Amino acid sequence: MIRLAVALFAVQAGFHGFTAALPVALARAGVPDPQIGLIVGTAALVQVPAAFVAGIVLDRLGAIRVFTVGGLAYLAGCAILLLPGVEPGGPDLPFVVARLFQGIGIAGTLPAALSLVPRLVEPGRQGFGLAFVSSAHNLTLVALPPVSLAILGAASLHGVAAAVAGMVVAGIVLLRIVPLRLRPAGDGDGARPRGGSVRPAAARRFGFAFRPAWTPLIAIILLYVAHWGVIVAYLPQRAEAAGADIGLFFAADGIAILAARVPTGWLADRTRPIVLVAGGLVVTALAVGLLTLPPSTPLLVAAGLLSGGGAGLVMTPILVELSRRSDDADRGSAFSLFSAALAGALSIGSIGGAPIVGAYGFEAALLATLAGLAVAAVVTAADRGLRDRPAASPRARS
Repeated sequence: MIRLAVALFAVQAGFHGFTAALPVALARAGVPDPQIGLIVGTAALVQVPAAFVAGIVLDRLGAIRVFTVGGLAYLAGCAILLLPGVEPGGPDLPFVVARLFQGIGIAGTLPAALSLVPRLVEPGRQGFGLAFVSSAHNLTLVALPPVSLAILGAASLHGVAAAVAGMVVAGIVLLRIVPLRLRPAGDGDGARPRGGSVRPAAARRFGFAFRPAWTPLIAIILLYVAHWGVIVAYLPQRAEAAGADIGLFFAADGIAILAARVPTGWLADRTRPIVLVAGGLVVTALAVGLLTLPPSTPLLVAAGLLSGGGAGLVMTPILVELSRRSDDADRGSAFSLFSAALAGALSIGSIGGAPIVGAYGFEAALLATLAGLAVAAVVTAADRGLRDRPAASPRARS
């Protein structure tokens, strides 16, 4: 599991290596905010259909192949940004195409890595395992934005792309150089619901599996993550204009997620998910409120800590519950649907927020996402499964 986590960290540089560097580079070249939002949001837009395709392939061909294809997509995005003449302020098309490949990459790599976890750990430790591997993805968010901004300042966006490509290659090699030791499919994979009866096979359409029990979990993610689409697309250049260090925001956010991941994974194996999810929504709302104030480095650090802490509280129990409501035959589709929800929410925030930012400003677009957090809280309260104590918890067995 450690090797999977390290490989995921390296490969996800293909996405988070550009989270801060790309919008800042475009803003320095004089590209307007709405245009930057459309370019950045392209990755999330393509991630939605790509995630459904990834789910079909994951269930049929396996996670390691899909992980590799996702890494190759990241490399294709880097290659485009390394082409001569591709410079910020020039034609938008190369940046749009690069973001398309980055969207395809994250649509494959993250679900593939998550779907491997239940076959690497015991069923009663899925919360810890999913939290541990997810933290590798979050660690990339901690490390890469400040590092990529430093490379951008010292060299150029070409330098960022070259460094990212090297990390992606290293991650692919690390995962594939020695086969992972996986438990046999269906061996205690959580295929039985809490009542103990055998769970029926998931319905499939065009090869993609779907269970109605996934719907509220996916809805919560879609409603919750919309604020992050606004932040990623529009906060870097806003902070840059105010002289605040946006790299420290992303670092604080990622550190807080890392700090929360393993404890929330441990708690997700033992306590009611609703407690963690509801708490995370409240903390995130506080972070959103802070980011509507004039940006300064201390404020961004405080908002990043709140944002990351909220993400750790929300994401881990949702991932664990999604795994428990699936089995090995359809878990690829479940985590791909999770990825599609992430992408859809980012598209809503970045692309859907573009006209609001253009007409009313960043603050208005960010405040609009509070409505999504409120509806997510309603969905959380209405889902009975989130109010149940996990069957694998020590207290549930006693």
